[in-house]
Amino acid sequence: MAVSESILKRKSTRAFLNKPVEKEVLYKLFDIARFAPSGHNVQPWEVLVLSGHTKQKLSDALVEAVKSGIERQYDYIYEVKDTPQFIKDRRKACNTRVFEYKHIDPKDKIALQEHILENFRFFDAPVELLLLREKNLGENTFIDIGIMAQTIMLLALDFGLATCPKTSIAAYAPVIKKTLNIPENKIIVMGISIGYPNNTSYINNMRMDRITVEDFVTFLD
Repeated sequence: MAVSESILKRKSTRAFLNKPVEKEVLYKLFDIARFAPSGHNVQPWEVLVLSGHTKQKLSDALVEAVKSGIERQYDYIYEVKDTPQFIKDRRKACNTRVFEYKHIDPKDKIALQEHILENFRFFDAPVELLLLREKNLGENTFIDIGIMAQTIMLLALDFGLATCPKTSIAAYAPVIKKTLNIPENKIIVMGISIGYPNNTSYINNMRMDRITVEDFVTFLD
């Protein structure tokens, strides 16, 4: 599959088949992904591959944290109060698109919570990846991990797999660390749900709009 085709084909998949992903398949994927670039080749990423009992144990802990109203606590600054309005508008448009597609009334608290909890149930994907890094590193390493995440998600398509990246679960970093015995010198950056897509699921037909080239590119001669 051409790189351009992979980029256009990749999407956030929210429904997966009840089909396990063999460790050998994931190993092959990571054996290629390890060639992702990083500043000064520091390769700051660490990946935990969760499946079976461990994945379910973490999901249960996260769902309980959400339901019980535990305060969200990222290991990093997730957003700031003076976020530019155009960013707020794009975020709102994304949420609106999802709610409309799933026929959810944002005022329906029960339906809204069930929608939120899907993230913490990992959309029933057979595997959840946790991307971590050491705490005492510069913010530049988040760029490296972002590159690695994109590399993993594009490579997944070559193996017939689909993915859904999530920073939502990182909002409960203390819960994740306690459940999986992850030391405090690690930062929980994000999760990626991965598995074989359920192509008959209605939700997997949803695609998000993208801004135009003119909206984000300036040519300087």
